[in-house]
Amino acid sequence: MLCCKSQAIIASFFLKIEMAKSSAPIVMKFGGTSLRDEVSRSHVLNHIKHYADSGERVVVVVSAMGRKGEPYATDTLVALLKDVGHNINPRELDLVMSVGETLCSAFCAHLLSCNGMPAVSFNGRQSGILTDDNAGNAEILDVNPSRIVEALDQGDIAVVAGFQGVNERGDIRTLGRGGSDTSAVALAAALGAEKVEIFSDVDGIANCDPRQVEASSYLESISVQQMLAMADEGSRVIHPRAIEASIKTKTPIVARNTFNNSIGTIIHHKEASEKEVVAIAHRDNMVLIEFALEHKASSHVDGVVFIDSRRLLLNDDVYLSDKLAQLEEKLGFYKLSRHWATISVVFNNKASKKPADLDYAELLDSPKSIISYLLKETKVRETLKFLHGKYT
Repeated sequence: MLCCKSQAIIASFFLKIEMAKSSAPIVMKFGGTSLRDEVSRSHVLNHIKHYADSGERVVVVVSAMGRKGEPYATDTLVALLKDVGHNINPRELDLVMSVGETLCSAFCAHLLSCNGMPAVSFNGRQSGILTDDNAGNAEILDVNPSRIVEALDQGDIAVVAGFQGVNERGDIRTLGRGGSDTSAVALAAALGAEKVEIFSDVDGIANCDPRQVEASSYLESISVQQMLAMADEGSRVIHPRAIEASIKTKTPIVARNTFNNSIGTIIHHKEASEKEVVAIAHRDNMVLIEFALEHKASSHVDGVVFIDSRRLLLNDDVYLSDKLAQLEEKLGFYKLSRHWATISVVFNNKASKKPADLDYAELLDSPKSIISYLLKETKVRETLKFLHGKYT
């Protein structure tokens, strides 16, 4: 029989465990469309207030407000540089590209405080996010969120500028498109968070792009492995690196809609279900690069979609000219054409049906669980509708 002192020690031990569990924060990430105007931000406030009123410790990760053409969107800020010249120094480009998120974090902290929820903003450096030196597509090396923990201990909500960290010299480095998702998952892992809720303007993970196919439906759940395949094949709801980080840290992710109270899609870490789950992803606004000689181009430049030994795809974005220069330096002559797309049918297990025969699309070599096509952008909508009807 245990003595009173031993019983007290054991009771204290289990009390500390329960306190640690209860102190684990909720991490919420809100994208640009969720923060673009007053109406949108009112929904954001309601979601945060729900957890704050329940006594939860809350960390909010934000992207830049709005989309291209709106004053604080990342693309709008980059356009200021492009108006002067398209050959932009990567260091200066990263600095400008981080401004939208930094501004949004300060604004949202002020907004929360004005609505009775004390909050403190943090940029990438203040959040303790250390990255490598790869401008425009940096990887997170370490996270030391000590200042965020201090804010939470004081009863504040921590509002973090996503999409950014700093290298060893203290230079700002951005994490690539969708990098705020990666920030959220990395911080959640470092903080021992219960889960990450990633909010956007859709109800979760759909089995096809609902903007292109009205008959699309949302999934209640999807395995993290299938979600990673979806993200790699072009699904934009959650960034691939965020999924990879979730796999490494076992951090649960829920994809939710800012503008309603739907439960969203749970991205789980269980084994793939025997029941077939099929979803379709696509990429557009791609540039096709063709080389005269065979090579392994995917090892030379970040962000490459490898087609075969002589062809690759790149996003037609602000980094394209820099990547083309790298390719030309290392691989020599190339031919470029624009307005390409890929569509991929992603199964949770081995594909159960044969590929559809599309005379205007090229069937690509893919893993056994994926059927992929290369085609021109003009054919994307009709092809998505056809494949959705055939496979889902």
